[in-house]
Amino acid sequence: MHFFIQKELFNLLPDLTIGVVIATGLDNTRSSGEIDRLLEQAVETLKKNFVGEKAQDHPRIKPWRNAFSKLGISGSKFPSSIESMARRILKGDPFPRINPLVDLYNSISLKYLVPMGGHDLDTLQGNIYLRFAEGWEPFTPMGGGETITVPKGELVYRDDSEVLTRNWVWRQCDKDKATEKTKNIFIPIDVLGDVGKERAVEIINELSEWIPKYLGGTIFSAILNRETVSLDLPL
Repeated sequence: MHFFIQKELFNLLPDLTIGVVIATGLDNTRSSGEIDRLLEQAVETLKKNFVGEKAQDHPRIKPWRNAFSKLGISGSKFPSSIESMARRILKGDPFPRINPLVDLYNSISLKYLVPMGGHDLDTLQGNIYLRFAEGWEPFTPMGGGETITVPKGELVYRDDSEVLTRNWVWRQCDKDKATEKTKNIFIPIDVLGDVGKERAVEIINELSEWIPKYLGGTIFSAILNRETVSLDLPL
């Protein structure tokens, strides 16, 4: 299995960094009070220290609006996942608990205000891509719903059969969501230049420490950019 980033993306976002964490051999069935506390702390810290009145105005979230604009994506209609999460917290809505793995990477996503999601590797077909859609790819949203064909030119994560995440970091599909049965996960870490490429290294380090600590397994990680646009995944 390979991961490929379409080179043309870097013409629009030359300072983009994509961190990759692969965790294999996980046990996502055991609850963890420590993970619960990490997520609670991340939520409370965001509430206390948030800069600005609106989620989209925060200096680490606003760059996503700017990047989406360059890609022809409406940031108001299709907000990045980190903007949606921050908005939910600032409104005072309860933050969902999903399962230990998801709660763990959500806590890190909130800590660094970087969008993150996990893709169950055992559900994927062929290779993984971050590329502009060709116009044939189906997408079924997480939680169910109508399957649609993604418009040509939309930036997506996909495998060889369907779209995994629409509008880059907006909404994930249903088939590859992390569940209690997930044993092997692909976690991309999308970091814009305005946020700082060092964020990718910091997040990789925390995931590499915390996932084995709480869920067991083995970690592989890498960083991709305009000089390195593909990766062989160790599976």
